[in-house]
Amino acid sequence: MRHKRVNHIHRRRLYVFLAAAVLSGVGFFGGAESNQGEYGERIGTVRPRHARTIVSSPWGIQTGSLQERHVELAASIGVKWTRLSASWKEIESARGVYDWEQTDDAFATAIQNGITPFICLHVANPLYCAERRTRDQREIEVYGSNPLPPTKDPAALRAWLAFVQATVTRYKNTIRYWEVWNEPNHWAYWGAEPDGDEYGLLLRETAKMIKSVDPSAKVIGGALAGLDPEFTDDFLSEGAAAVIDIITFHNYASLPEERIYKAVETWKVIEKHNPTLELWQGECGFPSHSSTRDYRGTSPWGPRIQAKWLLRQSFTDVYFCRATLSNYFKLVHLGGRGEMPKRSFMTALDSILGYPERNGSRVKSVGVNEKCILENPTLNPKPAFHAYRNLCAVFDGRYKAKPTRTTVEIIDAGSFYGIGKEDDAFPSIPLVSTFQATTGSWMAAYWLPWHPQELIEKATVDLRVMGVAYADPVLVDLLDGNAYTIQMSAGADGTIVFHDIPLVDYPLLIIERSEVELE
Repeated sequence: MRHKRVNHIHRRRLYVFLAAAVLSGVGFFGGAESNQGEYGERIGTVRPRHARTIVSSPWGIQTGSLQERHVELAASIGVKWTRLSASWKEIESARGVYDWEQTDDAFATAIQNGITPFICLHVANPLYCAERRTRDQREIEVYGSNPLPPTKDPAALRAWLAFVQATVTRYKNTIRYWEVWNEPNHWAYWGAEPDGDEYGLLLRETAKMIKSVDPSAKVIGGALAGLDPEFTDDFLSEGAAAVIDIITFHNYASLPEERIYKAVETWKVIEKHNPTLELWQGECGFPSHSSTRDYRGTSPWGPRIQAKWLLRQSFTDVYFCRATLSNYFKLVHLGGRGEMPKRSFMTALDSILGYPERNGSRVKSVGVNEKCILENPTLNPKPAFHAYRNLCAVFDGRYKAKPTRTTVEIIDAGSFYGIGKEDDAFPSIPLVSTFQATTGSWMAAYWLPWHPQELIEKATVDLRVMGVAYADPVLVDLLDGNAYTIQMSAGADGTIVFHDIPLVDYPLLIIERSEVELE
């Protein structure tokens, strides 16, 4: 039986019920005395998996801390990757003298917990690199100022390559993945006006040095501030395409799906130069609070919104962007709560409306980075921590993207007003991503890419999937880990239809019951 469209009075009552459920701690999908939830019969909850129990996975997290207890918390999520730093400026604070204490501890701790680190070699060293003299003072106040990159001086470039050689030599038996520079297409991190050709030179020479020390090493280029097809074309044209293995990007945005457009253009560039290159999403996240340092995004904010954003980014990366790794930024931030930046350029209007983000400048450069998924300072998990743990437990390296034809028929739009046949524009089209495991089992994730909300009324849809086979599918809500029975019928033409299933603003998963461990 089809769900009838509820009227506005019923919707108000539902919002009151949901708000009461949140305040009382009761789950949305049924209390402890009943297995009947809003999504159907609840049959269990996803059992978490530690990183050491997972062979391979596309999921990672930047810990934001080198403390062992924080890395152990990352491993408890089930991620298999983390991005760590080897800062030239910090390691070589006196000419020719290298201090490895912090990197020794950080790299070893990650590996001991079953996590593979990829290491960013970066940060110009003022011992060799000249200070940049000109820049908009307002931007320096927000971002700070780095020295010029080593490409500006042959002696500095030789010193950089000596540092790279020493670092790779020290860690070649434990570290395989090396990333060259951080966000070279952003002036603050490059230290000069971005130049793709110039970065291509640095990347090419650094890659050659890495592989001369360790021929088995994987070299990562890009670490781009946003997907940047033109800049990518420039640096690959400088000979880097033949000596690197992976390109990474950091694409912050309020809707993670917006990056798909630039990813398509980036793949055209990659395939022109070297189609064997991989694409990784190396750093990106969204804050749970409106007051956060660094990237802020646009409203609404909230802990559940952050969790939904994380799940949407994950599937967007590995399916629509064809990335083989998706790394969330970040686990924890230990900054001081309540810190406020100094702003010498506030206007009279700013004193009324508050300081706005201008031209990509950060709103706050101090305080707590609320993109972390552990609370500051308690380290209590936010909803995004649990959501990521559920994803890592269910979706590991067995699954690979395998596109197939799908259609979504809207039965009831819920609180997503206007979706359906009459609306054919992004972000009002439901998205579906399909994957197949090495066992042959299928998995599908689907969601509506609206701006996520803290509370919504679900839509109801029929999902048709061509060319797949399911024996005993279940619906998994990755936000809370609950699994439900699901209605399915198979057509003579090989189409499977999942009937009257919920559609929300974050991915729900349809997976074989035998492929997920429930408790």
